[in-house]
Amino acid sequence: MQATKKINTRNNEIWIDENGLLRLKLTSREAEMEIEEVKECFEAYKTLGCGPHNKVLQLIDFSGEGSMSHEARVYVAETGKHFFIASAIVNNSLAVRLIVNFFNTFYKHPVPFKMFATEKEAVAWLMTYRK
Repeated sequence: MQATKKINTRNNEIWIDENGLLRLKLTSREAEMEIEEVKECFEAYKTLGCGPHNKVLQLIDFSGEGSMSHEARVYVAETGKHFFIASAIVNNSLAVRLIVNFFNTFYKHPVPFKMFATEKEAVAWLMTYRK
């Protein structure tokens, strides 16, 4: 698959790589992801051809100390099932790990979502979901 051009939002770069993974890379070291930014990301996903008829594997590079508002988390939990087969996040932060665990426990979304210390581990896990 051919990689796509990167789409920049306020705090992220978004593209589809040569392996067909939808990538989101946090470009701000301390981003607060509010609902407006999250909706902007989903609009970028649509621009890249992702959606209910073309669900993808998502790799999130969250190398920083960002956070996400409650409203944004709810939106991602409800909307993500229409875009993603599985999502992996790469980060070493204990604070981010706690947020991911909280998200997985309390939002019970149908899309597998897991955190990894390295990109290599995340990609290997995602590839187990490839059709």
